[in-house]
Amino acid sequence: MKKVLLALLILGGILAAGGIGYLLLFPQDDGENPMLVNTPVNQPQMNTRRTMDTPADVQNALDYEMSRNQDTVGWLHIAGTDINNSVLQSHDNVTYLRRNERREQDIYGCYFADYECSVGPREELSPNIVIYGHSDLTDSPDGPRFSQLFHFADETFARNTPVIQFSTLENYMNWQVFAVGYTKLDFDFISANPEGGVDKMAKTFMERSLYDYGVEVGPEDHILVLSTCTGLFGDNSSQYRFVVMAKLLPEGADYPAQAELTPLTESPKS
Repeated sequence: MKKVLLALLILGGILAAGGIGYLLLFPQDDGENPMLVNTPVNQPQMNTRRTMDTPADVQNALDYEMSRNQDTVGWLHIAGTDINNSVLQSHDNVTYLRRNERREQDIYGCYFADYECSVGPREELSPNIVIYGHSDLTDSPDGPRFSQLFHFADETFARNTPVIQFSTLENYMNWQVFAVGYTKLDFDFISANPEGGVDKMAKTFMERSLYDYGVEVGPEDHILVLSTCTGLFGDNSSQYRFVVMAKLLPEGADYPAQAELTPLTESPKS
């Protein structure tokens, strides 16, 4: 119950869509970051993040981010989206609520792991790794930060995106998506060690998923949970989250180019 109340405080949908000026979601290029490319001088001054094609690219990015912020614990990348950033972790779930990767004030914060999760070498991961991020509460995939997760509400995108990359300082890791959908906060999906095991938690969320992925989750699996706010439920939206869940694949394991998913007749949301 304590964790659920904390989650309500952290990502309770308190963003105001109007009146918020454009905020940069990526750190400014200081001439050192290998992951950013400056536009020509006579062009608008914007930064474009390079693609992360290899484990070496991810490691280089992590090494750089660690040199700028020691709270860096990983790198999250979802192909076909703007989610391609470092993940932070502090001693609580408040420090990075409204701060970006450089600890600067930012209404959209950054991507940060739940403080109770063990994020490190593959063999030391918590059974359930939870990463939070803000959305703009319109449920549009064109918004900032974890607004991009709503791409998964599109069947074609979900089918073409069977795997997420979340890597730590020690290991490059692929995670196979097995459920996507809305859930109420009375379902505890944010515990590092879910009561009854990750398989029980996964099964519960699969029943609320927008799709049947046909992916099995066992008690020894490790789960990645990406969670953000939704505006779909009006005045009750603060009680809901949009969640993407994936399981860790063995090192070097092959994975399908497409997810063999089946859309559900109805979209469970409670």
